[in-house]
Amino acid sequence: MEKQTSRRSFLKDTATLATVAGLMNLSIPSLANTKKVKMGFIGVGNRGTQLLRSFMKQANCEVVALCDIYEPYLTRDDSRVNQRFKEENGARIPQMGEQFPMQVKRYKNYKDLLADKNVDAVCIATPDHWHALQTIDAIKAGKDVYIEKPLGMTVYEGQKMLEAQRQSDRIVSVGLHRRASIVHQKAAEIVQSGRLGKITLTRSYTFNNLFPRGIGKQKPEIPPSDFDWDLWLGPRAYRPYQYNIAPYKFRWWSDYSSQMANWGVHYADLMRWMLGETAPIAVSAMGGNFVVDDDRTIPDTMQICFELSKGTLAVLGIYEGSSGKPFPYGELEFRGTNGTMYVSDRGYRIYHTTEGQFQKWDHYLEDESFDLTQANLPKGYSLDITENMVSDFLHSVQTRKEPCCPLQEGHYSTVFAHLANIALEKKQQLTWDPQKEVFTNHEEANKYLHYAYRKPYHL
Repeated sequence: MEKQTSRRSFLKDTATLATVAGLMNLSIPSLANTKKVKMGFIGVGNRGTQLLRSFMKQANCEVVALCDIYEPYLTRDDSRVNQRFKEENGARIPQMGEQFPMQVKRYKNYKDLLADKNVDAVCIATPDHWHALQTIDAIKAGKDVYIEKPLGMTVYEGQKMLEAQRQSDRIVSVGLHRRASIVHQKAAEIVQSGRLGKITLTRSYTFNNLFPRGIGKQKPEIPPSDFDWDLWLGPRAYRPYQYNIAPYKFRWWSDYSSQMANWGVHYADLMRWMLGETAPIAVSAMGGNFVVDDDRTIPDTMQICFELSKGTLAVLGIYEGSSGKPFPYGELEFRGTNGTMYVSDRGYRIYHTTEGQFQKWDHYLEDESFDLTQANLPKGYSLDITENMVSDFLHSVQTRKEPCCPLQEGHYSTVFAHLANIALEKKQQLTWDPQKEVFTNHEEANKYLHYAYRKPYHL
C-alpha cells in the first residue's frame, strides 16, 4: 500500500537532511543586520534575467551593476530588441523593465565591471564558452562568483577554474539549482540511506520536441549594429554571424554549448550526487541528427551510458525529435534491490520490489509518495528553487561558508557532460581515470579535453 509522507515524517526527514553529504541548510537564518551583498551581473539575457530577478527578491542583495554585449538587454528595453529575434521560431526574449532602487552602472565589457570596486560578487550567465575566462578573471579581481552551469566547454577549463579558486579565498557557487530543492534533498537521503537497497541502475532524460524545423536554417548575415558579435565569440574561432546562433540558440551549436551541457548536466549532477559518486569510470554514447532539419551541429537524439565506480549504470537520454515521458512519474529513476524511486521537481514515488524467478524473501519496502505542494515547508523556503539557490549563495558570501554546490562539485558534474559529448564523437566506449582526468583507452579522445583559444584570449 502506498504511504503519503506525513507532516511529522516530513519535518523529521528535513531535520536529518543536513547529515547527508552535500545538502544545504533548508532554513537559512536571517542576516538582516549584515551588510548587503553588492551584486554585478555579467550576461542578462534569458537565464541572466531569471537570476537577476531571483537575486532582487533577496533582502540581503543590492544590484549595483549590469553587463551585456547586446545593448537592449543592457538597457533593459525590450522595445529595442531586433525584430528578427521576435519572429516565429526566434530567440527566447527575456522579460525586462525591472525597477532598480538605485542608479545601476552598466558595462559592455565584463572586465570593466570586474574593476568596479563597488561590486562584491558577480553572477555570470553568459554562453558556455565564456564561463571559464570570466570566472577566473572574477576570482582574480577579488569577487565571489555565482556561475551558471556548465562550468565551461572542456575538462581543462574546469581544472583551471579550480586552480584559480584554490589560490584565493573566494566563494564560488555553481547553478545546479536542484540541489536547493527539498524534493531532491529528500531523495538523496533515501538513496544514501540504503532504503532502496543496492542501486544498480539510475536513469534520467530530457525532451524538447523540435521536429521538424528545429532552430531553422539561416545564411550568414551582418549582425545587428547593437550586438557585438566579435566579443560574443570571445575565445572561439571567428565565423560569420547567424541569428539562429546568438543571442539564444547557441545551445544547439557544438562550438558554444550542447543540450548535454544545457539540460543533461542537471540530471547527471543529480544521479551522481545522490549516489555519492564523483566521476564515471567508463562512458559510451549513441545518437545523431535523425529527424530535425535545421542548422544544428549537435544530435536531436542521444543516449548515454555511464559506468560508475560502485557498480551502477547511469543512463541519460536527450530527445529532441520526439515527445512523451518515458517514466510513469518524474524525470529521474533509481532502481534498487528493494525498490524503485521516481523523482520529479514536485515530489517522488517509491514502489517496492517483489521476489523474482527462483527467489523467495520477505524484505519488502513499503510504497511511499511525497508531494511538495502538500508539505509544511521550512521558513524562507521558496517553490522557485532558483531563489533558494541564490539565497544559499548570498548566505555563503556573508558567512564565508561553502555553498550547497561549490566549484569542485560543479566540475565533477560538468565533466559528465564533456565525456558524453566526446564519447558520441568517437563512437566507442571510453574508459576514464577520475584521478588523472584522462581517457585510458583512446589517446585521440584526450585531444578533446581542451581546444585552442582564438588570440588574444588565453587561460
